[in-house]
Amino acid sequence: VSKFSILSDSYSAYDGYVDPETNDIWPYYAEIGVMSVEQMWWHQVATEMGWAVEKNNSFSGALVSNFDGFNAGDYYVRHSFLRRMDNLGNPDLIFILGGTNDVYRNASFGDYVYSDWTEEQLRSFRPALAYMFHELKSLYPNARLYFLLETHPSLGDITEEMRQNFIESSHHIANHYNVECIDLDIH
Repeated sequence: VSKFSILSDSYSAYDGYVDPETNDIWPYYAEIGVMSVEQMWWHQVATEMGWAVEKNNSFSGALVSNFDGFNAGDYYVRHSFLRRMDNLGNPDLIFILGGTNDVYRNASFGDYVYSDWTEEQLRSFRPALAYMFHELKSLYPNARLYFLLETHPSLGDITEEMRQNFIESSHHIANHYNVECIDLDIH
């Protein structure tokens, strides 16, 4: 491995370090004690492993799915993981960190769908995650995929049932596509 790309949301969107540079960043890092890019998880991985970041296509607030059922209209649909996944360069590895915003914004979990996805299905988390893994494997056949799963999302009113559904759904779909799912305990 020499280079990796990131497809993520606010957890990876640091000012001056997203590509394209017009992606929304999360402006509150200083409030949680992150004072420099060197403190970002992906920067630490690059430094420790001696790898280069190919592309950091992270967009603060983005959902995996194309769900548009909240006050932002289609803004986040245009910047969903599904709409950005074809812009990751030529990496050896792809780290995907997301899904929390789908749960937080009350996107439907939907059914497990593994082919012939409809636009309506892609507004739900499970079909969207499956479609994303399917497409990433097709777009980047030589890259290894890692899904970084936040196991304790603390946004809004996420219930224990929603959290468990999110974890179980993510593991089930990642397993189906032979994508390594790494559980993160972020508090």
